[in-house]
Amino acid sequence: MKNKNRICWITASYMLQVDLPLLATLTKDFNIDWYFWGNRESSTGKTALKYAEDNNIPLNFIEKGRFIFHPGNFFDQKEIIKGLAKLDYSIYYFDISTFPWMLSLIKRYIPENKVVIAMHHGKPHSGMRFKPLYFPFLKYINKQNCYLQYFSNNQAEAYAGGNIDRRYIIPLALNDFGVVSAKPRDDGKVVFTVFGNIIPSKNVGLLISAANKLWEEYAGKFVVKIVGHCKNWQSVYQPLIKYGDAFELDIRRIEESEIPKLFGESHYLVLPYKSVTQSGPLRIAYGYNVPVIASDLDGFKESVVEDVTGLLFSEGDIDSLYSVMRSTIENHPLMYDEIKRSQKRYVDENLSTKSVCDQYVKMFNEILSDRCQ
Repeated sequence: MKNKNRICWITASYMLQVDLPLLATLTKDFNIDWYFWGNRESSTGKTALKYAEDNNIPLNFIEKGRFIFHPGNFFDQKEIIKGLAKLDYSIYYFDISTFPWMLSLIKRYIPENKVVIAMHHGKPHSGMRFKPLYFPFLKYINKQNCYLQYFSNNQAEAYAGGNIDRRYIIPLALNDFGVVSAKPRDDGKVVFTVFGNIIPSKNVGLLISAANKLWEEYAGKFVVKIVGHCKNWQSVYQPLIKYGDAFELDIRRIEESEIPKLFGESHYLVLPYKSVTQSGPLRIAYGYNVPVIASDLDGFKESVVEDVTGLLFSEGDIDSLYSVMRSTIENHPLMYDEIKRSQKRYVDENLSTKSVCDQYVKMFNEILSDRCQ
C-alpha cells in the first residue's frame, strides 16, 4: 500500500472548533501529526487531548505563550519553527495567526511550496484587534507565494496580489456539540435566539429594539432568547428592554454541553451583526438545522441563501429586521418548516464533513502534485 504523505497540522487554541470536524476524516488520506498551540490544562487543551485519543491522532502541545508583541515570542517561535522544519513534513498547515513574528520565521525556515496558511480574516472591521497594524500585515501576507486557504469568496476577494494559483477557498466545516434531544416549544410562540459573546459588533441592541416594536403588535406570539456572556449587560442592554415578557435572558458563559439543547429549542437564530468575517453561531445553526435571520453584510450574503437557509434584512435597519421577524410570525409554522427542509438539503450537499474534507484532500493532493512537476 502506498505510504501516506505526512502533514504537520498546527492549531491555535482559539481555532480548535474550526479543525475538530476535519482531522479524524483527513487521517484516512494523510499521516497527520497534530500540534496544539495552547495550554494542555485549559478546556480547549483537554478537548483536543480527548479528541486525539479517541481518533488515534498523534498530538503535541506547544505551550509557549506571552503577550502578542512580547519580543520573547520571536525567539520562542524561532526554535519551534526550526524544530518543525527539521522534521521535513510534506505539508505544513498553519491554522494560527502568524502575526506579528511567525510569518517571517515560516518564510525563513520552511519552503514556501510546503506551507498552507489558513486565512480567517477578510476586510478589516470594527471588531478587529490591532487593526492599524494587522490590516497592513494582512495585505502583506496575501502577497506571499505560499499557499493560502480562505473560507469564503468574500475573504479571498478582499485582497489583491500574490500568486492566485496558490489560493484555495474551502468553507468552514460544521461543528457537532452533541445530539439534540430538545425541540422548539409547542405553545405556538416563535423562538428567536441570539447566542454568543454580547459585544458592540453583534448589535444585540437592534434586536431588542425590534422585539420591543414587535411585541406591541404580536404580544404573546414570540419570545427572544438572549444567551451569552456580556460585561456590561445591566448598564447598556437591560435598559433597552421595554417588555420583559418578550424576552428570556441567560447572560453568562455557556458551556459547550448546553449548546445542543439551546439550538434544539430555537426556531430561528438571529444574527443582527454590524460586521462579520466568520460566524461560529451560524455554523452551529446549520449543523443543528436551525434557520437563520441575518443582516445583509457581505460575509452573510455569501453564507446565508435567501429563503433556502435563512432570511436577510438590511444591516442596522430596525424596520427591516422587524418586518422579517413579523413575516416569520405571521407565516408560522409554514415558513419555518419550508426553510428548515431546504436548509437541510443545502447543508447535506455543500457543508457536510465529507464534502468539506474532500476539498481539503483535493487541495493537499494538488499541492503535492505541483511540487513534482
